[in-house]
Amino acid sequence: MLLNVMTKYGAVEGVPSPTEGIAIFKGVPFAKPPVGELRWRAPQPPEKWEGVRKCDKYMNGAMQSKPKVPFYIDEFPIDYTKVTFGEDCLYLNIWTPAKSADEKLPVMMWIHGGGNEVGFPHEPEHDGDGLASRGVIYVSVTYRLNIFGFFAHPELTAESEYGASGNYGNLDHLAALRWLRENIAAFGGDPDNITIFGQSAGAGDVHTLAVNPLAKGLFNRAISMSGSGAASLMRTARLSDLEALGLEFQKAAGCSSLAELRAAPADFLFKLSEEKHFNFGTCVDNYILSDDFSNLIREGKHHKVSYMVGSCSHEGAAFGEGYKNSVGTFNAQVERMFRDYAEKAIELYGVKTDEDAKNCKRDLMADGAAYGTHLWALAHLEHGLDPVYLYLFDRCIPDRDGNPSWESSYHSGDLWYVHGTLGRSWRGMGPDDYKTSNLMMDYWTNFAKTGDPNGEGLPVWKPYTREEPGTMVINENAGMSDLLDNPGVKILA
Repeated sequence: MLLNVMTKYGAVEGVPSPTEGIAIFKGVPFAKPPVGELRWRAPQPPEKWEGVRKCDKYMNGAMQSKPKVPFYIDEFPIDYTKVTFGEDCLYLNIWTPAKSADEKLPVMMWIHGGGNEVGFPHEPEHDGDGLASRGVIYVSVTYRLNIFGFFAHPELTAESEYGASGNYGNLDHLAALRWLRENIAAFGGDPDNITIFGQSAGAGDVHTLAVNPLAKGLFNRAISMSGSGAASLMRTARLSDLEALGLEFQKAAGCSSLAELRAAPADFLFKLSEEKHFNFGTCVDNYILSDDFSNLIREGKHHKVSYMVGSCSHEGAAFGEGYKNSVGTFNAQVERMFRDYAEKAIELYGVKTDEDAKNCKRDLMADGAAYGTHLWALAHLEHGLDPVYLYLFDRCIPDRDGNPSWESSYHSGDLWYVHGTLGRSWRGMGPDDYKTSNLMMDYWTNFAKTGDPNGEGLPVWKPYTREEPGTMVINENAGMSDLLDNPGVKILA
């Protein structure tokens, strides 16, 4: 077991994982703390240190509040007395099964979800043991969120060397990848075989890296989980709009300049942004993004690496079905989900009356996600790129008593499965859940190793091609399907 490692910045000492043969390095700094004059600046390389840094505990999660959707407060229960949050949050957690530094194991860098507003890598559903035990190095990254990760302001743009502001959370991901390229070999990893993967907003961040020119050559494969592919629900804003919002925030804060904002206490800024509902997100800054990342992917302007893209069959279960109140709200949701294909989708659903809307059994968020992933695959074919591996997570997740739950394969439910953390869930997981989880971890780690998810004893997963436009349906009876019963796929056929 590799417990002592010398990085470019200093020596680190890890701790044994509960799984035999795996070492964990918790809280390894990949950048300077983004505080004081470094608040709202691109991440800077960490300071070197003397002696040995003991990496035996998780560091701060990014500044945030509790999740805003009640379902997720119950689903992923967090003891907030045992978790700390703060601006000083730019740390990696590394699980390595290497016995020496010369093993050149594949590396998987995990980007958590949460709308780029909440979330942290050491939530109960996340853990690296299950994936690392399959011969990869698992790395999870903490990055700046909300007002600290995506704030834009004209003065920030003017002072920046690259003529833009905002997107600091995205720049954190870039800095983490650069750190891995420089240091992961010392942990037994292969810097030339790095897979980025993320879920929900983390999948959106994967998309951003996929089209970020500064990320070229920093990773070799990418997995997007429930990020809606080439028609993502996570739209990118214009820099000018976020700069204007930044000026509004400055006024609300009672500050006369950027300098005063930088000097303000972090708690004050965060509470103000929450109370006044200031929402900052990824923007088109002409530095890391020249357009909405969905548009760039559809134009074939993303990095030429291997891709696996998928979603869940009941993505919208946890978010309610208020859009089914009337034909008007239903069609508005269709337009939001299907963009350019909205007219065709409205015709396909055939909802003509309020009663039709109330009785519709389809999950529009799930259909829209499948539509987005298939658009990505079609873009690859159109631009002559390597085929994409598509999947649909379709395991009916059980309730507390082990019976089929009403929410089934809901958005984020796959996190328990891909991380092998079913035992941490309060749900009554059974043999079919563990079978699905093992299948998923095998597919994901095989893809990280070779760019192909297939392996001995696994149902054959074929890439999406014109001849065979198939999707791997992942559950206890996994197999390929054309998914033509899904309106989100059928409108593209």
